[in-house]
Amino acid sequence: MNLAAAREEVLALMQALEEEPHHVRHVAALALQLFDDLEDLHALGELDRFILEAAALLHDIGWCVSPDGSGHHRESARLIREHGWKHFDEQAVTLTAQVARYHRKSPPDLEHEEFAALTPAERRRVQHLAALLRLADGLDRGHQQHVAGVNVQILPDTLLLRLRTCHPCSREVASSLKKSDLAASIFHRPVTIAIGLESKENKS
Repeated sequence: MNLAAAREEVLALMQALEEEPHHVRHVAALALQLFDDLEDLHALGELDRFILEAAALLHDIGWCVSPDGSGHHRESARLIREHGWKHFDEQAVTLTAQVARYHRKSPPDLEHEEFAALTPAERRRVQHLAALLRLADGLDRGHQQHVAGVNVQILPDTLLLRLRTCHPCSREVASSLKKSDLAASIFHRPVTIAIGLESKENKS
């Protein structure tokens, strides 16, 4: 698959349907920072990194058909699946749609037909990438880019996310911790967030 050509297609669809491109571009940047810092744990490759980027850029396009936001995650997945892709192969599209679908609400579950239809290896990829997207989306909860960047320290008992911030971001910290459930499960560590010398942990 030609990743450069596929990325152009993803960007074109995002620009056509996304009302807040600044938000999804920032979420994509944060998600890729998380992906790179957690490489030792997820052991995923270049194609998976692109799938995460694509899912992040397209995770909110469902708002265009669900103005009240209800079910927009499922609509985003549907729009990704049904788009007439020319350079994005079918398996990658399927995984991108699944990752985007799980950016909010419940994490992947075998009771969900489309997730259950994946192979075990594909399910693992979706779980890992969706975990990162959920964290990144939480870090821009207010759509104001208050969290400028993130680095991850992998510790034996936690994943420590160190945030670079330009404004107060208590809302973003709370949202990301709330959505850290999948990451904690997949990476076998709770998530802790640090801003300067302060740290907060999801104890649920």
